Amino acid sequence: MKEQKTGKDFDRMIVEAVQGNFSFYAWHSFGGVVEKCELKVKAYRKDYGEIELDVKPEHHESLAKVISGNRVLNIYVPELSVSFTAELKSVNTEKKVKIYVPKEYSFYERRKHERLQPLKTCYMSFEVNKLVFKKSIFDISLGGIAIILPKTDKMIIAQGKEFPVLVLDVYGRKMKVKAECINSVNIDRFKLDSLPYGGYKIAFRFTAISKEDKDYLVEFVTHQILLQQIKKAN
Repeated sequence: MKEQKTGKDFDRMIVEAVQGNFSFYAWHSFGGVVEKCELKVKAYRKDYGEIELDVKPEHHESLAKVISGNRVLNIYVPELSVSFTAELKSVNTEKKVKIYVPKEYSFYERRKHERLQPLKTCYMSFEVNKLVFKKSIFDISLGGIAIILPKTDKMIIAQGKEFPVLVLDVYGRKMKVKAECINSVNIDRFKLDSLPYGGYKIAFRFTAISKEDKDYLVEFVTHQILLQQIKKAN
C-alpha cells in the first residue's frame, strides 16, 4: 500500500465509486477483533469537501461500533483497493453519513484488485485434459486467483485458456465461476519456504461470477485485508 495526497486521481476514483454504487466499509478493531459496517457511497461533493454514504437498516447497529471516540472513520473500498481515515461530518436520524474528504489515502498500485494470501487454506478445483485437480489457492482477489505448484506437478496451461467451470472452496463456501488463465511464471529456488526447489505460479482472471458469490468474496477479501492491516500495525 502506498500513501498518496488526495487530488485528481482520488476524485476520479470516488466518482467511479458513486457511479458504480460501490460499497465502502467503515471499520474499527477491538483487541484484534474487526468490527465493520458496510455503507453505500451516494454522492461526492468536492466543493463542500464531503462524501455522502448510506447505511442499510440492518447495519445501523454496526455503525455505532465503528465510530471512534474522536469521530473518525477508517474506510476501506474493496472495489478500488483504497483505504483512508476520514473525520465524521454528520449522521442524521436516517443514518445518512457524511464524512470529510481525507487529506491522504492508501492504495495498492500494481493492480486494481489487491491480492491477498488467505489466513486459512482455500481450494480451487478445475479440469485439464479431462482430469480434475484440486489445489490450494495461493492468493485471491475480487478479480481472480492464483495457485503455486512445485516443478514436479507442472502442467501446461496456455495463456488465454478459458475454464467454463472453476470451483472455489473459500472457508467452506463453494462457488462456481468462469475464468481464464492470464499467465504462468516460474518461481526461483528458495523464493518461497514451501518450495525450496522452485516451482511455478498460474494466475486466473474471473470472467463470470454470480452476484451472491461476488458479494461473499467482497466480504471475505475485506475482512482478510483488515485483519492483515491490524497485524502489520501491531
